[in-house]
Amino acid sequence: MKRVLLTTLTTGSRMATFCQCIESLQQQKINDTLSVDILVVENNKTHNQAVVEAIARYQHAPFTIHHQLETTAGIPFARNNGLRFGQQQGFDYLAFVDDDAIADPNWILTLFSALQDHNVQVTTGPQFPIYPDNTETLYTAAKVYHERKLTDGTTLSWAATNNVLLDLNFFAQNQLVFNNQLIFGGEDKALFQQVSRHDGKILWVQNAIISEFISPERLSLKWALKRRFRIGATELQIESCINSQAKSYVRCLFKGSAYLAKGALLLLPDAILPKRSILNSLGDLAHGCGFFYGLFANVKSYT
Repeated sequence: MKRVLLTTLTTGSRMATFCQCIESLQQQKINDTLSVDILVVENNKTHNQAVVEAIARYQHAPFTIHHQLETTAGIPFARNNGLRFGQQQGFDYLAFVDDDAIADPNWILTLFSALQDHNVQVTTGPQFPIYPDNTETLYTAAKVYHERKLTDGTTLSWAATNNVLLDLNFFAQNQLVFNNQLIFGGEDKALFQQVSRHDGKILWVQNAIISEFISPERLSLKWALKRRFRIGATELQIESCINSQAKSYVRCLFKGSAYLAKGALLLLPDAILPKRSILNSLGDLAHGCGFFYGLFANVKSYT
C-alpha cells in the first residue's frame, strides 16, 4: 500500500474556500492500494487561530490532518515545507491543491491510478472555474480564468501545483525542490520543467478534476491584465532555471513578440464577435509586455 499526502497551503485569508477544500479532501474515495493523509502548510509568522480551529473541526475519519507552520513568507518556501514533511514522514507521493479550490471525490484515486498504470513520476489534471452567478461573458470567455485544454494521456513538459501528484522518492533522489527565489510565481513551472531532464515523465489526466472558486475581486480588467503581465514577467527567471542566460533571453524575446503580435491581430475580432472576450487579446498584449519587462526588472508582487 502506498502512502499519499494531500497538501494545501493557506494564510487564513480565504477561510470559506479553505474549509470547503479540506472537506472535499476528507471526502476522497480510495481503495486498498493507497492510504491518504492531509497536510495543511500555513504560511504565517504565527498560527492563525481561524486555521487552527478549522483543522480541528475537520480532524475526523477517514483521514488524519497534519498542520505545518512555515514562517518564511512566500509560496515556494511553503511548498518546500510540504515536500520536506512528506519525505521525512515516509510518504510515497504528494499532491498539491489550492485552498480556493475543491477536489472531485475521485480526484486523487484517478491521479494515483494513472501514475501507477503508466509508470510516470508526475500526474496532473484540469482546474475548472466556478464563477459567481450571472458573471458576464467578458470574464467567462477569458482564458486567464481557464486551464490549458489538453488531450487525456498527453505527456507534458511542465505542470502546475493547482492539481498535481508527484513521486516523492523521485524528487528526493534528484534533489528537485521549488526555487525559493521565485516568490512571485512560476516556481511550479520551473520545478516541473526539470522532471524530463532526469528521465521522468508528466502525464495529463483529464478526469482528475479540481474546481476553483473565482472570487468577485478577480473579475476585473485590472486583475486579469496584471495576472497576464506577471506571468510573462516571471518567464525569464523560469527559463533561466533550465537554460543558459543567452538562450533564455532569446526565447523570451521570441515569446514576447509572438504574444504582442497575437494580441494585436485578434484585438478587433475579440471586441466585436459574440462569445469572445477582449480580455484574451488584451491579455496577450499584457503577457507580451510582461516578457519584455522581465528582461530588465522583476515583478514586486504576486497576482
